[in-house]
Amino acid sequence: MDKKIYPHRDHRQRVRAQFRKNGTANMPDAAILELLLFYAIPRKDTKPLADLLLSEYGSLKGVAGADASALEKIDGLGENSALLLSMLGEISKRVEGGKLPPVCLTRHEDIIERICLDIKDRENEVFYAACLNSLGMMTAGKVLCEGGPDGVTADKRAILEFAFSQDADKVIIAHNHPNAPAAPSPEDIALTKETGKLLAETGIALADHIITGTDGFLSLAHTGKFANLFDKI
Repeated sequence: MDKKIYPHRDHRQRVRAQFRKNGTANMPDAAILELLLFYAIPRKDTKPLADLLLSEYGSLKGVAGADASALEKIDGLGENSALLLSMLGEISKRVEGGKLPPVCLTRHEDIIERICLDIKDRENEVFYAACLNSLGMMTAGKVLCEGGPDGVTADKRAILEFAFSQDADKVIIAHNHPNAPAAPSPEDIALTKETGKLLAETGIALADHIITGTDGFLSLAHTGKFANLFDKI
């Protein structure tokens, strides 16, 4: 009777048993995703959904790096499932690097390293902001928008709201180029100027704009011809 009501029970038991025995060592990405989804979708075959996610994002790493709002748009993936999967990437970074404390602004290279950790290796462009307090400490960092492989539209209102929520004195913005070098486009420079002006009107300084790319990263504040766009740090 139970099998008729819940035909996928034995399959789930087999997948769990495989994980208990060997961990993820011999599990394909699809099986790992399927196992995770068991805990958000109690009574449904999650294999087709796992396959769909891999088709959309290319790998488990790509799924883990996706924003929850983007995941919710996947057919069959609800709010709880999307949140669970988006937590996967965040928790992995925490476990890998340990709890990252606020970073003194005088060690700007440490802040850049943290930002690069948060946005590198993503398949789509994302727009990110880091908030700094009056002591020059990084208090928070967040992906504010996600676009496609070749572009993202920055939401300036989201920058302000995030800065206000953290009572920030300074903000560093960042974005990635998944398929191109870390070189600013004319649009990137225009965005830097517009964001700096917008923040200045509220008493918040723009400290830097970080771009990551296939060749590493670039700090516009530390690039001579762009340094005058930023508050001195």
